[in-house]
Order: sequence, then structure tokens, then C-alpha cells
Amino acid sequence: MGGAAGPDRLDAVVVGAGPAGSATAYHLARRGRRVLLVDRRDFPRDKSCGDGLTRRAVRLLGEMGVLEELTGAARVGGVRIRMRGRGSRDFWYDGDGPLAYGMVVPRLELDAKLCHRAVRAGATLWSDARATYLLGEPGAVRGVEIEREGRRMAVRAPVVVAADGAASGLGRQAGLRSGERDRTGFAARGYFADVIGADPLLEIHLPLFDITERHLLPSYGWVFPVGGGVVNVGVGLFDPAHRDSVRGLYDRFMSELIRDDPRFHRARPVGRMSAAPLRLDFDPDRCGVPGLLLVGDAAGLASPFTGEGISLALESGVLAAARIDEALHESADEPIDPAPYARALAARHAGHFEAGRETARRYLLTWRVLESTFDDDRPIFDLCRRLVLFPDGARVQRLLGPLPAMDPALGRALRRDLNTVADLLTACVRDEWPMFVGLAAPDEELASVALRPAVLLLLAGYVGQRRHPLRHALAAAVDLGMFAGLAMDGAGAANAPPGAGAARVRPGAGAGAGLPGVRVPTPRSGPVSAAGAGRWSTPARPVPWGDRFAILTADYLLARAYELAARGGAAMVAEFAEALTASCEARAGQWRQDRPGGSVVDHAVSGWGDPAGRTDWSARAEALAGRAAISFELPCRLGARLGGVGASVVNALASYGRNLGVSRALAGELRSATGDADVARSTEIARVGDEYACRAREALARVPEGPARDLLHRLAEPPVTGDAPVARPAPPSEPVSGLSPEPPPTPSETGGVGHHGQRPEKR
Repeated sequence: MGGAAGPDRLDAVVVGAGPAGSATAYHLARRGRRVLLVDRRDFPRDKSCGDGLTRRAVRLLGEMGVLEELTGAARVGGVRIRMRGRGSRDFWYDGDGPLAYGMVVPRLELDAKLCHRAVRAGATLWSDARATYLLGEPGAVRGVEIEREGRRMAVRAPVVVAADGAASGLGRQAGLRSGERDRTGFAARGYFADVIGADPLLEIHLPLFDITERHLLPSYGWVFPVGGGVVNVGVGLFDPAHRDSVRGLYDRFMSELIRDDPRFHRARPVGRMSAAPLRLDFDPDRCGVPGLLLVGDAAGLASPFTGEGISLALESGVLAAARIDEALHESADEPIDPAPYARALAARHAGHFEAGRETARRYLLTWRVLESTFDDDRPIFDLCRRLVLFPDGARVQRLLGPLPAMDPALGRALRRDLNTVADLLTACVRDEWPMFVGLAAPDEELASVALRPAVLLLLAGYVGQRRHPLRHALAAAVDLGMFAGLAMDGAGAANAPPGAGAARVRPGAGAGAGLPGVRVPTPRSGPVSAAGAGRWSTPARPVPWGDRFAILTADYLLARAYELAARGGAAMVAEFAEALTASCEARAGQWRQDRPGGSVVDHAVSGWGDPAGRTDWSARAEALAGRAAISFELPCRLGARLGGVGASVVNALASYGRNLGVSRALAGELRSATGDADVARSTEIARVGDEYACRAREALARVPEGPARDLLHRLAEPPVTGDAPVARPAPPSEPVSGLSPEPPPTPSETGGVGHHGQRPEKR
């Protein structure tokens, strides 16, 4: 293979032709840049890897035109997480379209296809060549020495891209890596044939025991279907202190699968087990120096929770190529500054690596919360699971649903403002609760915007003509208030001990902070055990990690929300406090109704009803209005004031928000009631929900016409519906609306609620 470029007139040298290096070379070559791609092996060549491609990786491969060459690869619809002692959960990819799936492609095939694609785009490939050391002066790289065909030559270019893997000799030479200390993990994998019935999911097992069977390790195992009864099986270990035992961990994991999993009873190994370093230590301050950029594993870009790295490698190649091309337009001679590339990477992956670095080094709060709340469906815990274990499919739309299609100009303005709000939210939570960073940003992949308090505040502000400088800070404050409400609803009745059985779901309870359709599980009591002659006692109570996490999170988020609200002065703080008080009082009232004497009781029996057990849904709706104050009414009121409209319009938008919040919450109640034998109950919920949706639309009659008013009106249409979400054994395919006016919104997009997650399947 070859190309037209020569070593004397290069724009970039890329060392390493794996996914990150080939992606960098491809995107540079597509921009007309002269690129030399160097790899120490001939192709095809194998790499130790799980071979799993997330949906994000598939889409990046599609942009490179590689997918059509992978016609025989196995497709997967999502991820299955198996938590030891807790059963399993399936996380399906949301969205519709031709690339709403993941894949499993052996690196032997994938890397060869990617490398050939870069060459066809115009890159020059030197295979069986080795980069020996960097050229330049202190503080600036100006090329690299390459050994090829027995000769050493100096190859100079404005930038060298180190895509030389987790060991990254070039990174060490530049002082960006310090050898053993930075290798925060290790992984081992092998292939097995004659595995029967492997589901089309990337299966992750968390966590694993060490070889003594006495200690749980910060670790994971995986089973990825390659196709034709072949699977890729492996283990990853986050703690470098246990690296020497990775082979024992792998052998034990395979022994357990063969012994306990019927799919593996006839399994046989294909080839040898292989192992490699697992770098999880991404740091934006250590992914480049002038003239040198690190991408992929060389930059420590592997998920600190699941070890996934191919999508991160491909994405780093895209960002590196964009930065290099931009810098070359400015100057073709000076070493390229890596800082903008580092900032782009940090912004794209803010939160995930910060949370993971602590977890990889110490078995701390995040892992304990994940384990103890694994079968708890309350939103705060569901979101944490998705953000940590399934970031490729974590969507805040699961709480309030995506917005319907909107006016393009309105959509662009909303996205710009939401990006600024996201920066503020990131700054608030990144240091203390980094796992929440992913909730803030608009969904770039699905091109949709989720309904949330910040969106309501901005839309209400657009009704007026003024673009107040405080709108971003107050939008971030109301978002933090909503997330604090979710955390409040996560405290209490959590943390069922392993083996206690599936949680009992009580419909209609816990619509946190005005959120619709939240299902709150109530764990059963733990098993009774014998303790002494003739005496019985319950096992020791487990540490309530979920409660601790929920309380600490709520307290922290509320404090930061008040800090942002304080930018608007005392009056703004007072209004924020009033809405928070209303929400907390309504929540406390519901808790009192739900838990007389400390035991959970269904609303239909104990709350807002008569002695016969009939719920007064009109009274119930008023209680829900209080809970919705901070998530619906307050954002609309504040946004209208910031927009500079008159008092009558402010009051109209506040009334709209109050009624919209109740209608959305009742939509959740109705979804929970779907399938209930009590048809009269469902009919009454629908009637009351329709009434509040109509009130919301009527309130907009006093609001000036325009794109923002039209979108607010559509959010209250059609009336609430009881169509229940359907669990599928295949990737979801609901359409998700974006900023484009096409296609028209579906009823579920305009009036329904997002499904927040599935109950765990006990296996």
C-alpha cells in the first residue's frame, strides 16, 4: 500500500495504525493533508481487545465509510449488565435510523479495514516500521525518527500523532507518561466456540472475585457475541496492585461460565488467551505538547467502568484531525499547540473519567451505590447506572421526554443557550459529583433536545424581547433543583440486600420534583436466618449506600442551585426558596400519606381517597402541583420575568407551567395504571389529566404569539395518553424528534413521557 506523499513534505506523522491512528490519518487525508501513517506490524494483525463497538463507534465508522465492508459482523442492540448477587439489567439503545445499534468485530478485521480506508483517502502507510524517538528541542516536537527496512531516517512534520497504544513510548519520551505508575489496569481475553444462545448484547459482569474467593475486586468480565456460536470472553482489572493475578481472574471467570451458564456447557477455546495494559487515566493536561498529540489508548482513553475504548479512540482521531487542520491553516511551520484538542476531549468526556479515576484506584462510593441500588428503579439511581455503565445510551429524555420538532431558528437559539447552561452545570458538579455532567449537554447523537426545567425557562424567556444575561445561571439553577428533587426521592426504602428478591413496584408513587411516571420500588424484607438455639433474628442491616448517596447529592445540588440563584439578588433567591418549599411540603405530605406507621401503602388505599379506597384524583392533582413547582411553574415564571414581559403574561406562563407539570405527572400515573383491571380508575386519571392539559393550553391565550409560544402549546398536546411502553427483545426504534421540522412529531413525543428504564431481570 502506498500514496503520493513523501517524508520531506508532510503535514503530519501518525504513529500507530489502530482505530485512533487510522481515524486521525483518514480525516486529515480527507482534508487534503499529507499524512504518513506508521505501524510496526504488517496488516492484518491481531490485538488483545473485547472487539465490542458501541453505537457511537458504529456511527463514527459509518462516517468513514467502513461499515459497508463489515457486512458479516454481529450486531448488538445494547448492553446487559450482570451485577453479582443482583441479577441483570438490559440497556437498549434508543433512537431510530440505520445506525441505532452496536457491533462486535474482531480487531484482526477491524484494524485492517480502517487502515486500508485511511490509505484510500490519501494517507501513506509504512508498515513494519518503528518510531524510535522524537525529534525537536525541549518543549517542542518537530518530527520523529523511524526505523524501516534496516535504515533509520528523520521524518519531520509540524505534528506527530502518538497512536502507539497504552504503553506509548512516544508519550513517555515527551514526559506525558511515567511508565508503570500510569497503567491503571490490565485486561485478558480469549475466543470460545460452540456457545449456544448468546443474546445480541454486549454483556458485562460486575464485579469479580479474586482468585482466593475472599475479596471482590474493582473489575469486570465480558461476553461479546462474535457470531456463529463464537464469543469474545475476557476480564478487566482496574487496580494495578493486582495486575499479576489477571490470568487467574480470567481462568476463574471462564470456569464459572462453563460451570454455571448453560450457554457455555459445550464451549471450547479457539486460539490462545492474550492480555494487554488497560489505560484508564485520561488527563487533558497530559495528552500533548507542542508538536505532539496523543490519541486513543496512548491518551488513556478507555472507559474506567467497562474498559470500552474503540469509540473513544475513533472520536479522539476526529478531534485531533480537526485541531491539526485548523492549526495548519494558521501556520504550516510551527509545532502545533495541543491545548484546543485537549479542551475538546475534556469537554466531550467531562465527568466520566473524573468519576472513574477515583473508582479505579479505590473501591469507593460509586461502586457501592451501583451495587446496593442495582434493583432500584428510582430516577436518581437509574440515571447513575446509565451514566456510569452505559454512557452511550444515557439520556435525560428518559425523565421528561424529547421536545417535539420546532422552528429551526428557535432550535438553534435553544441549543446555543443550552450549551452555555451545560458549561455552568459542568462547573458546578464536575469536582464533587462528576457522574452528573452527562445530564447537562444537548444530545448531539440523536439531534434532539430533552424537556427539562432549563428548557422551559429559556422558552418562556423567548416569549419576550429581552435576552437577560442572568438567563443561563437561573436555567442552570432550576435544572439543579430538579436533580436535587430526584435525589430526595432516592432516600429511604432503598438498598435491598442481595438475594431479597425483586422489588415490588407500587404504581404512581414518587413522581420526583414533578416528574411523570416514576416507579418507586419497595424492597421486600431480607431473609430470616437461625441464630442460636431456638432464636431467630434478621441478618445485619446492610450499609444504606443509596440513602447516603441520595442525601449527600440532594444537599450538594441544592447548595449549588442557591449559589446560582443568588446571582439574581435576594428577590430571586426568595422566589426560588418559595418554590422549593412548596415542592418539599408536597413531597413530605405524600410521604406521610404513603407511609403511615412506617409501612408503604398504595395511594389508592391511604391517600387522597375515601374509606372505600377510591382516590380523589382532583385532590391528588393539587398535591402533584406542589411537587411540580420547582420543575415546571418556577422556570416558566422566572423565564417570563427575564424576558421582560408584563405581569399578566408572567402569571399566564406560571399558570401554564403549573398545569403542564400536573398533566405530565398524571400521564405517568396513567401509564402505571394501564392494564389495571379498574377501568374506572384509568378513565378518571385520564379525565383529570386532560383537564389540566387544557388549562395549560388556555393559559397561553394571554401569551404573545411566536415560535416559543407554539412549542409551549404543543408540549401540552395531545391530552395525556395511557399507551404503555413496551419492553422489546430488540433495539428500540421509536422516532426521536430533533430541531428539524421533519418528520412531524408523534403523540409520544408531544404528550407522552420518556421511559426511564426497565426492571431488572433476575437470572
